[in-house]
Amino acid sequence: MKKILATTMAAAVGLGTVTSIDLTTASAATSKATKVSGTYVTTETKSVYHRASTKKIGKVSKNTKIKLTHKRTVNGKTWYKISYNGGKLGWIVGANIKRLTVSSASTYKKTFVTKKAKNYYNLAGGHNKRLGTLSSGKKIKTSAYRTVNGKGWVKVNGYGWTPKSNLKSYVSQTGNSSSFDSLSAYGAKFLGVPYVWGGSTPSGFDCSGFTSYVYKHAAGKTIPRTSAAQYVASKKISKSQLKKGDLVFFNTSGRGVSHVSIYAGNNKLIHAAGKSVKYSNLYDGYWDKRIVGYGTYR
Repeated sequence: MKKILATTMAAAVGLGTVTSIDLTTASAATSKATKVSGTYVTTETKSVYHRASTKKIGKVSKNTKIKLTHKRTVNGKTWYKISYNGGKLGWIVGANIKRLTVSSASTYKKTFVTKKAKNYYNLAGGHNKRLGTLSSGKKIKTSAYRTVNGKGWVKVNGYGWTPKSNLKSYVSQTGNSSSFDSLSAYGAKFLGVPYVWGGSTPSGFDCSGFTSYVYKHAAGKTIPRTSAAQYVASKKISKSQLKKGDLVFFNTSGRGVSHVSIYAGNNKLIHAAGKSVKYSNLYDGYWDKRIVGYGTYR
């Protein structure tokens, strides 16, 4: 529409000169709806509207699977008409959604241990129905693998699908297997870590915090937290039966079992003692006089 100058109008009616007025009509702020398609997952909770930028009718939670049907722009924002929760329809602002990509499943027969308590689902992907929670340190077997939006998921026998990132490889603990040999090698990674009373992480260990951490992360086995409890729960063995990865218990306080170490072979111990995690000689004159016994969790 053309601009009409008020000066021309004023002259015609004899009103003198006034400021010009722009009567150009503004362009429409809402585009027409066009058809689109695709399956997506919300990455945060989103409000749902009856129409684009009108009455709010509900919301969709984070990790909800949605299907896009139409698209339009309102005041510079992109809106999508969606189908969700079994066929409900509505409009959302087109942000915080991610296209759902799922690979085909492949055979994946392995044994793992869970790192943390984690949910499992009827299908791969956190947008599906949650069936329950796998506890931390649980030994599980898997049968299939697939990716959802680039992240790995595994099917756990007897349960459902859970993120592969929460699983660590399980090392067999039977007989004279190399799993117990690996305990001392894994523990050696923490040589020099400071001794901290009550410590049970790589930022600082006490004696039983060190042994319980190594057993859990190297062999997937949860043992009691204190040296006295580890001694009670272990299977008692003789000195001649002692093998790498077994535990040696000491009385350093005069009040029963108060220290524990991992046997590293060749009469060496690896333990959190003194100021840090270190090696000691089992028969150095101090430790051999304080031995209470030997235990295994094989």
